[in-house]
Order: sequence, then structure tokens, then C-alpha cells
Amino acid sequence: MSVISVSKEELFSIMQYTNLVRVRFETDDVWTVLPILYASEDQVDVLVDASKTALIDDAGSKAVIKFQRKGYEYIINGHIDNKSTDAPVTVTIKYADAKKYYNLRKHIRFDVDMKSGIKERKNGINMNLNISEECKSPWKDAVVKNISKGGAMFSSNAKLDYNATVDIKLNFDSSKEVITPAKILRVSDFENGQFGYGAQFIDMNKENRDILNAEISKYEEKYFKSLSTFREYKRTSDMRFDTKIAIFSSDIDESYDIRESLIKLGAENFDVINNFKFYFDYLTEEKPKLVIIDTGVLDDEVVDTVKNIKADFPDMKVQLILPIELMEEDILAALVNEDEILFKPLIYNEFEDRIIKYL
Repeated sequence: MSVISVSKEELFSIMQYTNLVRVRFETDDVWTVLPILYASEDQVDVLVDASKTALIDDAGSKAVIKFQRKGYEYIINGHIDNKSTDAPVTVTIKYADAKKYYNLRKHIRFDVDMKSGIKERKNGINMNLNISEECKSPWKDAVVKNISKGGAMFSSNAKLDYNATVDIKLNFDSSKEVITPAKILRVSDFENGQFGYGAQFIDMNKENRDILNAEISKYEEKYFKSLSTFREYKRTSDMRFDTKIAIFSSDIDESYDIRESLIKLGAENFDVINNFKFYFDYLTEEKPKLVIIDTGVLDDEVVDTVKNIKADFPDMKVQLILPIELMEEDILAALVNEDEILFKPLIYNEFEDRIIKYL
């Protein structure tokens, strides 16, 4: 994974179009999803729920911000400069330095602190390994730092090679346990003899996959609940809560993930339209705040629909969602600006970040 330093100019440009970030304060062990109220070249104001303010030290204490955008994960180190006495509280975080990591993932990652175990299979690199065979190596201690449906990041004092295959044991708070093969895709040196590893789950059986998906759903529920601060703030500040969204999709199954995410975000009113040709009558009558065009192709019908909506309803926002294979299409530059398009698979918080402001 490549690491790139981020200039103040780039950071300022990116933060202008970012609505949600994850923040970890010095006195708190977990990341919290927080909305951005204002960002300048050297600081950002975030909105913090009253239940969290007791965990926030006074000016000078450290804070780390992270978010993903355009295929990069941004990590900003800083410190608290000020916090208001209002409820919810506005906290000002001054930047110290920022880096970005190239990281495009299919699945959302959730931060955990899970005691675990690993054992390496047959000298690590196993091109012809029968995954169904039981691994005879002894278990070694590990701590899972984050987890997704596709893999995990863990630390251990065991020395593993890139591309090694291991068994990893996942011990969830529910007392459920998953043991699955995983392939090491990233290796990092930590302090005090510890190493960090990024691993991809491979050949997981159905029983373990069902357990993992159920546990990940619990993390998802907690994540989306953390967005309630922003929704409640907008509800009281705007004095309205209209969440009318239209989804244009030629394939009803194709838009399932989008609809599921909208429900988790708290959208109370949205429709799916399959026939793009009837856009004018529908938009004239329903007047949605946002039109999401979720499609697998960029054909003439899609192009014409986007152009017509932008011409006939200039105040209506359009969000185009396309497969990442179409990223290089020349027509996109003329069709939409960069903040009107997302590519699938979606980076974990980009969709929420774009949509939450309309809720």
C-alpha cells in the first residue's frame, strides 16, 4: 500500500466536499462517525453528541481523523483547539499532518479490539494447499484491529511472510467463534516486536460465512446509529425532514445495495424508477431532492436522461453510480462533475457522505 503526504491545499480542497469523518480522540479507544460543520486550510469543526463530550479533553489533546475519498484513505493527525458549550458540542481540531493511502475496498471495515489467534499453514506460502485440511500448527496470540466481510487487519508477534496462508480465529462479543483460512496481503513492522498484517478471508465455509455476516451486521447497525447526531441536528436546524429520493435503475436487483444503504441511513421516502423515459412527468410531480442513477452501463438512454434532468431541473441534484470499469470514459467529464459520480464497488463511507446531507 502506498503512502503519500497531503499538502494543505489538497486537504482543503478535499475537505470542502466531505460531510462525514471518523474521529478518535486521545481519551477514547474507538472511532466515532462525526459530521463536519466547517473546514479551513488548517482546521475542521465537527459536531459531537453530548454523550461523547465527557471523553474529550480540553485544548491540546490529540485527535485523529480518517475518511475515504476517490480511492484513497486519508489520515489526519491533529489536536483539539477548542470546544463549545452548546449541545451538541462543536469541537475544533487543528491539523498537524495528513497522509493518504491507496486503498479501494469492496467491504466496509469496522474498528475492533478482538483477542484472536492465528496459526500458519505449511511454511506460509501454499500454492497447492487443500484449505479443507486441518492445520496442525499451534495457535499464536493475535489481536484483530479491524474487520470486514472480506478480511481483517491484525497484530501479532508471529513473523509471517507476504502471501502466507494462515488460519485465523475470530472471537466475537456474542461468544460466537469463526475459524477461517486467510491469505496475508500486507505486512507492517510495529514496535515492541509486534507485526501488523492485512489478511483476506479465503474459502470460508457457509456456516462461518453466515456467522460473520450476522456479526458484521451488528457493526453496521452501530455505525449507522452514529449518524443520528447529524440527522437530528439537521432536523432541528432546518425545521424539516423531507427525504424524498428517486433511484433510476434499469435493473431492480442492481439497486438493492443502494436501497439498503438508504434505509440504514434513515431515508424515509424514496422510489425506484425502471423506465428512464418517464423521468419528466415523475420529477415534475414528485420533485425529489436527489436523483440517484444506478446503472451498469453508460448507454445513450442514461446519457440523455442525465443531460435532460440537468437541463429541465437545474436545481435538482443528480448522483450517478457506475461500475469502476467506466472510470476512464471521456464522456463523464462533460456529463457530470466529480462530485456527482461514484464508482462501484463503493468505498465504505463515500455513499453515506454524499447522501446524508439530503436526509
